[in-house]
Formats: sequence, C-alpha cells, structure tokens
Amino acid sequence: MIVKIFKTIGPRTYFTSISLIISTVSLSFFLSKNEPTLLVNIDYIISNVILMVAIISMMTILGTQIKGRQLAGIHMIAFPTAFLFSPYAFDLKFTSILQVILLVYGQFVFINLRHSKNTQKSILDLSIIISLLTQFNNLFLIFYLLPILILFQKGLKDIKHILALLLPTFIIPYTFASLSGILPPEIFELINPPLQIKLMSIQTLFYGDIIWLAFLLTSFMICTIRQWKGNKKFSYPQLFSNFLYMVIWLFFSIVYERLGQETPSERWFISFVPGAYFFGGFLESIKSDSFKNILFTILFLGILLFKLFDYGIISLQLPFLY
Repeated sequence: MIVKIFKTIGPRTYFTSISLIISTVSLSFFLSKNEPTLLVNIDYIISNVILMVAIISMMTILGTQIKGRQLAGIHMIAFPTAFLFSPYAFDLKFTSILQVILLVYGQFVFINLRHSKNTQKSILDLSIIISLLTQFNNLFLIFYLLPILILFQKGLKDIKHILALLLPTFIIPYTFASLSGILPPEIFELINPPLQIKLMSIQTLFYGDIIWLAFLLTSFMICTIRQWKGNKKFSYPQLFSNFLYMVIWLFFSIVYERLGQETPSERWFISFVPGAYFFGGFLESIKSDSFKNILFTILFLGILLFKLFDYGIISLQLPFLY
C-alpha cells in the first residue's frame, strides 16, 4: 500500500517519491507531446524532475525550522500527483522558476516575521523578496500587503522597521536599472516588462484547465474544513501562518493566470506549489490508510484516463461503428 510508505520519512520514502516523480513527469510529457519515444523530450523531463525535487527539498529543509510544520511524508505523493493533474507539461522560462522559488522562501520569511522576535531582519528579507518579484511583474506588488499588515498588527511603526520595508523598494529597481547598461540587453527583456492584461475567459478554457481549477479549489476547501475542525491553528500558530500564506498564494495565482500573465506552456505553474500543498493536507487529514489508498488510486487512475481521452490517445468510439 503506497500511502503506508509515506507515513514516515526515510530512505524508502525518498526513493519511492523520486521514482513517482520520474514516472509522472515522463508520463505527462509523453501524453502532452504525443511523441513515440521519451528520448525526444529527455531534456525537458530531466529539468522538470530536478525542479520538482528541488522544490520539495527546499520546502522540507525550510519546514524543519518551523514548529509544527515539517513537510509530511504524504506531501511527497502530493507533488508528483499534482504534476499529473496539471494541464500542461512545464516548459518554463528561468523567470517563472525564480518566481516560485522566491515565493517558497517568502513563505518561510513570512512565518518568521509573524512569530520571531527579529522582526526587523524578517521585514527586510520579505521586502527584498517582494521587490525582486515585482521586477518580473508588477502584479506581485499585492504581496506588500503582508509586511504592511504585520507592521500595523504588531505596532512596529519605528523608523528602523519602516526603513527595512522601504529601502529594498528603491535599491533593487535602481540596481537592476544600473546593471542594464552593463549586461547584454536580452537578459533584461524579461525584467519589468509592460503589464499586459489579456483576460482569460472561462469559455476559452480547455477541459484540462477546468479540471486543474477544480483540483485547486476542491483540495483547498476540503483541507480548510478539516484543518478548521482539528483546531490546528490554535495548537501551532506557525502552522496557521503557513496555511494563511498558502491561501494568499493560491488565490493570487488564480487571478494571475486569469489575467493572462503567462504563456500556455507556463499556465498554472505558479499555482502548482499551493495546489500540491493543499492536496497533501487533504490526504494527510484522512485518518484511514485504506481510504487514503482507495482515494489516491481513484484520483490517479481517473486523471490518467481523462488525459488519454483528452489527448486523443484512446476514444469512446467503437470500431464496429465505422
């Protein structure tokens, strides 16, 4: 029973998780590219496997420093399964990967800001992260609400905290502008491009997009209800802060993609981490291992069957009807 392997974290857990990552990434590319051999996409497969392992490793390492929030073993199933649910095999720009890495680290800094005594450093770190994000897209300015609200909540209105918040907003854009005169111009084509809103209509969404949205919202709602019933937010305040950050990230990512900020191959990537997080929380909240296995198997086989139909690999048409 696969879920039993992920009840605790150990060498067997890591080996199984990496094997599952390789399998789901390879399968997703095979289905989406519709190529006869995986060797055609081997560079994409390797890069996405490395990316998945890097994201999980980063979240695990940062999670060990947060009380009540070590990434559970079940999340090592959630991430590769979420990749299979994704409507696109990720063919990503460096900026998209950097945005997600910065958001993952921002989660750790945000929790420290809410619960650590060294608020000045955390304010500075979070402001640096958000200032870097806004160099790629001004929509990330919305994340400045996080440190501003905490400053008001904690009553941190002294000059040191205000400077820690404001200095990166001036220094980082000035630094990028200065470097633009030294480094090749193609490097800076992706820095602070003009904001172009191309509202993505619900009518233009493919079935895969709709299933991904349903996956995100269903996992979020079920996980929220179960977390609330368990009162975990009172037992571990840091866990609740982590949950709050992921909620903000999730809904920002949906709006971000609805405004058409990414290419089709990168669509929904920014929502991948919160989607996998809430899906893992949903699985973790189920007490019965048997039910976890049944649910996981149904979801895994269901999305696989859907993709086979969606990409036209199999059909409901019967051969004797021709």
